[in-house]
Order: sequence, then structure tokens, then C-alpha cells
Amino acid sequence: MKRIAVLMGGISPERYVSYRSGWAVADALVRLGYDVRRLDPAYGEHCIIETMPDIPDRAPSAEELGRFEPRNYIACVTSSHLTECDVVVNMLHGPYGEDGIVQTLLELCGIRYVGSNALACRLAMDKARAKLLFAASGIPTPAWTTVERDTQLTTEYLDELRDQFRRGIVVKPNCGGSTIGLSIVTSGNLDDIEHALHRAWAYDRTALVESYVPGREVTVAVVADAALPIVEIVPRDGFYDYAHKYTSGASEYIVPADLDDALAEFIRTLALSAHQVLGCSGITRTDFRLDSDGQPWCLELNTIPGMTETSLVPKAARAAGISFDDLCRLLIETN
Repeated sequence: MKRIAVLMGGISPERYVSYRSGWAVADALVRLGYDVRRLDPAYGEHCIIETMPDIPDRAPSAEELGRFEPRNYIACVTSSHLTECDVVVNMLHGPYGEDGIVQTLLELCGIRYVGSNALACRLAMDKARAKLLFAASGIPTPAWTTVERDTQLTTEYLDELRDQFRRGIVVKPNCGGSTIGLSIVTSGNLDDIEHALHRAWAYDRTALVESYVPGREVTVAVVADAALPIVEIVPRDGFYDYAHKYTSGASEYIVPADLDDALAEFIRTLALSAHQVLGCSGITRTDFRLDSDGQPWCLELNTIPGMTETSLVPKAARAAGISFDDLCRLLIETN
């Protein structure tokens, strides 16, 4: 019997989302007969988690995350709780878990883990660099620029930014996820653009400013180098933000998406190409927007997508006839 460590929680703004994913995967692996340890590296050498903590319906505050030290990850990875395991399943979303840091620590310690390697994770997490690779490989992605936290936001600068993206902009942390710190500005109001930049800078020193693509939102999971059926996301109101992602009934999901067969196959091919261009393995999920002409635009790729039983990847897997437990089995056996 394999002894498996499932990493969850962590010290990123996606801490609570990670707990949901990690606990669901751990439960599935237990049902499959594996010996499973649940670990939260935020607690260092005392990382064993016996019971699921209460999870609020919001992201953790900076004060909550400030209680933890990044060096705790080193203590966790080098502890016997982890070194005695045969393989690690990393369900840490966001910085310190999805950006190559914990993958590097595991590699340095010679500990086997499933999923994409440190370089692929770092490239995918850095949205601007990933978009450079997408564009160079012929994968259509919206026009973008980056704005550093120390940039002087003069009226002239903001006006130039507005002129560069006339149909609206999406502003988000360059390295982040779960739409935390993301804003959509279509008003053209300079104060709104400035506020959006400061909101993104609260989570990352670099803000990604991207051309807004109005239209449908779809996502494609890749599992064991095969693209699964496409999921269309339809928020009940507004856009697919943190609340719409993690509040039951706030969004509708259409699986498989109602698309022309040729277009669906094209989008799935783009998702597989994005997976390969970044050097990913295991399970990934690539997000797209479809404009009014049906042109897909690749937004980003997630190397550690949500894995609760109601998350997008398991929805796509079910449409392909793969149960949640079998999906978790694939995660272990095909890496």
C-alpha cells in the first residue's frame, strides 16, 4: 500500500480553497485504499491535520496569513511526516504552492510528487510569462501589459493605459488565482483603473493588465495528456469572481458546453497545446473567453486546479465517464 501525503492549506490567499480541494482528494484516496496523511505546511513540523477546519466563505485576510512564516514549508518538507511517504499530492493553490516553490523543496529533498514540475508551475503562475509562450506558440491570448507597484500613476499614464485597451481591461495580480484581487473596468474611468491596480498590488507587486474580452467563459481540463469535455461557466450575475466560484448556486455550469463540434475540438486542442508548451504534466485546467465571433482567447493555465467534488475539473471528468475517485486514482498512477 502506498503512503501518500496530501498538502493543503498553506499561506496564500487561496488557503481556504486549498483545504477544500486537499480534503476532498484525501478522502477519495482513503476510499481507494491508500494510507493518507493530511499536511498543512503553514504549521511547519507540526503539519499533521486530523480534522477539517471551519472554512469561511471568503479569502483569508493579510492578518490571518501573517501568522505563518514561509520557512515553515522547509520544516514540513524535511519532517518525517512527509519524508516517510511514498508520494506527495500537492493541493496547495496560489503562491508558495502553485508557483514552483514547494515543488523545488520536494525535488531538493528527493521526494516524489505528482503533477507539473517546478519550472512548469512557475511559468504557469507567472501569467505574463505564460502569455509570452502562448503567443509565441500561436495560442491566441488577449493583449496585455504589466504594471509594477512602484509605478507613478499620473493622469497621463492612466490615460495612455485606457487608450491602449479601449474596449475595457481586466486587472489582476500577475501571480495569483481564484480571481482574488481581480477587477474588470469597462467604464473608462481613470479612478476605476487606478483603484483596480491598487487592488491587484495588494496581492502581488506586479499587476497584469489585459484586454477585456466580452463573451462566453469556458474551461478545459487536461488529464493524462488528454483534453476532457469543455465546461461553460455562466455566473448568475456579474462575473465569475471568488464568491461565484465558491458559493453554491451562484453560477451555472454547462457540461459539455454547447459548442459546434469543430470549435469545441479547436478549443480542446489549444488547451492541450498550452499544457505542452509550459511543460506540464498530471492535471491542468486552461481558461478561455469566446468573443462574439466565436474566437477563443486563452487567459491562463492552472497547474493545480480546484479538486472538490463540485469543482470544474471533476465536472468535466464526470462528463467523460470518470468518477471523482477514479480521477484521483489517475492523478497518482499516471504521473
